[in-house]
Amino acid sequence: MRHVPASQKRPAPVFESLAFRVELARGRQPRQVATAAARRALPAGWTIRPLGPLPGSFEAIPRSRSSAPRTPGRAWDLAYQLRDQPAVIYAEPLFTVDNTPQQPPKGRSVKGAGTRDDPKTTGKFEWLLDTMKVKPAWQLFTSHAPGHGVAVGHPDTGYTRHPEIDDARLRPERGYDFEDDDTDATDPLTGGPLRSPGHGTATASVIFSATGAPAGLPATAFVSGTAPGATLVPIRTTNSVVLWSMGRLVKAIYHAVGQNCRVISMSLGGLAGGHALHDAVRYAESQGTIVLAAAGNQVRFVTYPAAFDEVIAVAASTFDDGEWSGSCRGDAVDVTAPGHSVYRARVERKNHSASYTVERSSGTSYAVAATAGVAALWLSHHGHVALAAKYGKDRIAAVFKQLLQRTARKPAGWDTKNFGAGIVNALRLLQEPLPAQAPARGLRGLRLRQSSTDDPLEQAILMLTPAPRSGATRALAALVGVPEDHLPAVMGDIGNELAFQIGTDEQLRTQLIATATRGTGRGVKAARKPARRAAIARGSRRLRSVMKG
Repeated sequence: MRHVPASQKRPAPVFESLAFRVELARGRQPRQVATAAARRALPAGWTIRPLGPLPGSFEAIPRSRSSAPRTPGRAWDLAYQLRDQPAVIYAEPLFTVDNTPQQPPKGRSVKGAGTRDDPKTTGKFEWLLDTMKVKPAWQLFTSHAPGHGVAVGHPDTGYTRHPEIDDARLRPERGYDFEDDDTDATDPLTGGPLRSPGHGTATASVIFSATGAPAGLPATAFVSGTAPGATLVPIRTTNSVVLWSMGRLVKAIYHAVGQNCRVISMSLGGLAGGHALHDAVRYAESQGTIVLAAAGNQVRFVTYPAAFDEVIAVAASTFDDGEWSGSCRGDAVDVTAPGHSVYRARVERKNHSASYTVERSSGTSYAVAATAGVAALWLSHHGHVALAAKYGKDRIAAVFKQLLQRTARKPAGWDTKNFGAGIVNALRLLQEPLPAQAPARGLRGLRLRQSSTDDPLEQAILMLTPAPRSGATRALAALVGVPEDHLPAVMGDIGNELAFQIGTDEQLRTQLIATATRGTGRGVKAARKPARRAAIARGSRRLRSVMKG
């Protein structure tokens, strides 16, 4: 992915729809309740339709482009009007958002793919498998191929034919293209700024590519996926891992669950979460699906959806079992896997034809893909039906995560605070006996952190990493203009919008981090002025009222 100069103006978030959820009322269909609430709250000419299979979950879409809100502030105005209706549980705008860090650390690209390859990995095409103890784990499969019977849902840039992608185990007929709203999830390989052509093919190869060198490529370059017997359902969700649609990702997760994908691997992430996205991953967990996501690259804190309690967040390590410098980190990370200088399939369009190679690349995208393959191994080894019968399908993901962390390998001096329980160890994971009972609180009880990202205040604090928590709270209170003890109540009202602003405006986030690390006194007051002006200028009427009051 290309470096984005700091001087390049970031495109504004593009409105997609209003996502909202209504209470289920006896004697009334959820759609009736949703339509009535939208009619009272929104201008005429909006279409109401289900957002997914979750009862009461809907989206409101303007019937014409001219009636769509033209600014994020106006979109939030409409969301508040809808949220204020008695039957509405939440309402929020969904956007397509540029999540690129505009000023990555010196010497790095905005994505891990631009970092230098480690010369120690030269010619070691299966070093990732060796580090994760995958090959000996395969030996435990005597009656079927490792990963057989497990479908992995793969929201990404789509798929392409490649010698490393086995047509027999690719399931494009079960996929979908939410970019173009059709059934063909093929990646068009369109290049350009902020685009990631071939990313879906690259990450898919790390999940399920067959072992050894395939026909059509030199024997000296190949990829071996961690679950060579699994199938993969490609879901085209985005053109880029940093410029992505909240609405399309939500729908992609629901689609994967609907196609009986028992694992969902998301090699993408954004700086702002949301209720609708959180609902989707919760629904996936309830249906017996293990959801994994990349911790993120270069922005320090763990991005969404990985930051949610119900998602297994995977950071990236190096050939020498070190923490990859480009990996996001923090107490939201659950586990780590190889992500620096990893061999993966590459496809590139040249002169109207495709070029197929195997090259090295870096990023948490590959770490989570490798771990998703290990999840498929675990499900294939124990059997999804048997696990559901033993624990209930809604607890399968929690049991997996508990064992994944328990069996992870901790190199000497491992930083568990920022990189989770250790490096994934597939052999120990499959050899570990199943517990008698599932964790009592499910996935939510297995996080290392003390707080939950359900709380808008906690979301905002997370985004201000690496500032200390006390400084982040102080900076947010100064930004809003309230005493610190009043901050939780204020954030309960306008916190989701403010967290969205912090996540999508790097200048605002940088100013807040500077305020949070500066201490107290006149410097803080001076530093918060530009941040307040920026937030007020972009905000809804409600946010402006709160901050000016």
